[in-house]
Amino acid sequence: MALEYDKKDCFIVEGKLALPYSYFAGRVGSTFITTLRDKKKIMGVKCPVCNKVYLPPRQTCERDLTDIRDNWVEVQPAGEVINFTVVRYDDKYLPRKAPFVMALIKLDGADTPIVHILDGVSPEEVVIGMKVEAVFSSSPTNNILDIAHFAPKKPEKVYVSQRKVSAKEKEGGQPISDEQKLKQERRKEMSKKVIITAALSGAATMKNQNQAVPYTPQEFAEESYKCYKAGAAMIHVHAREDNGMPTHDHKRIKDTHDAIKEKCPELIVNLSSAVGMGKTPEQRISQILYVKPEIASLNTNTMNFSIVDRKTGKVFIDFIFENTFTMLQDFGKAMEENNIKPEVEVYDLGGLDNWFLIAKQGFFTKPYNFNFVWGVAGGMEFRPDMFMVMKHAVPEDANFTTCGVGTEQFPAVTLSCMVGGHMRVGLEDNIRIPTGELAKGSYEQVEWAVKIAQILGKEPATPDEAREIMGIKKQ
Repeated sequence: MALEYDKKDCFIVEGKLALPYSYFAGRVGSTFITTLRDKKKIMGVKCPVCNKVYLPPRQTCERDLTDIRDNWVEVQPAGEVINFTVVRYDDKYLPRKAPFVMALIKLDGADTPIVHILDGVSPEEVVIGMKVEAVFSSSPTNNILDIAHFAPKKPEKVYVSQRKVSAKEKEGGQPISDEQKLKQERRKEMSKKVIITAALSGAATMKNQNQAVPYTPQEFAEESYKCYKAGAAMIHVHAREDNGMPTHDHKRIKDTHDAIKEKCPELIVNLSSAVGMGKTPEQRISQILYVKPEIASLNTNTMNFSIVDRKTGKVFIDFIFENTFTMLQDFGKAMEENNIKPEVEVYDLGGLDNWFLIAKQGFFTKPYNFNFVWGVAGGMEFRPDMFMVMKHAVPEDANFTTCGVGTEQFPAVTLSCMVGGHMRVGLEDNIRIPTGELAKGSYEQVEWAVKIAQILGKEPATPDEAREIMGIKKQ
């Protein structure tokens, strides 16, 4: 029990006690401050995985948790105001007398903004988007005030012999070349394109469910051609035996691949590295390396992958789909070394984080291509909010497409197209069209995807445009 004292028995001395102290800014903070003080350079840190540049610098990338403390990059001392507030009260601890402006400023070359004083302009004249530049302190302060403040950027002098450079022609504050302008225009043009993939069979969909499911190389070739004519740029293939069973036989898979390419040379053929139940890792990757397609699927995590009655929960087939870290690493390296672009299959956020972890080894080449898979019994059901979480989790310059099992197919591909992604349809994932009728073939689902894309203001990409977008080397 605490003792209680009457204040009458206490000797009280009123006054103030000064406690001066100093603190260590940490390894990252100290490097930032000393470089600012000694070299008048503003340094950020760049994530080697997602390429995001952080300012102020930090130890870890918030997106993929990569250690970035030693990956220093210089950012420009100029940028723009993205938000601001006016401080209208005085306090002895504030760096200026009121009123003054504190602005959120994103410097050229940085992806995150810093907060600092904006001076040389009245609060009433400050606008979002205003171009500003750093004004360095004349004497060192050993803190962030070695940047004394930011001020409106002075217009550059333009001499008679120089042509004017418009704001649209600037990149990082520097004039851009005609070649760079063409690249920018091409990127803008490509942003209107949507890649439509048709997954023709999978390892489980059979003719007794839909007669249009192909088994033979000739059936694959005919269905692929129909999908191409309907608007598909890429075909995803699980080869089958004549009786419909999935196969890892090298010759059968190559015959199927070659039959498609002979019938429709333009098409991109994407081979599955999953093959079917019970296949060993060697059987799964060896057929990819034997055929050497332009692109192949790369799965990211070990998971349940089963057939379960959606209404009752009754389990019909229970299966563990094995995709260890070693397989993700070895399959990925083998594909990259053989100029086979990996399409990274992501069934949940854990699988995406697995890819980020292995990607730190640095063998995956840009642009990265992801496929979000929804509705597998063992994966995630399609939820728009989770889709957006996945979209924002992939690297900013990565491509993403999506597919959904059964009735999740068309809602998923519609949202993907709406937010800048691509679309996968086909009888592997769903045997019907949105009306509920059996699809006449994967090509009919492609026709629906094209309609959705056009309604959303997009155009189906040609195979060569899809190669350009995904970074595929044409064979």
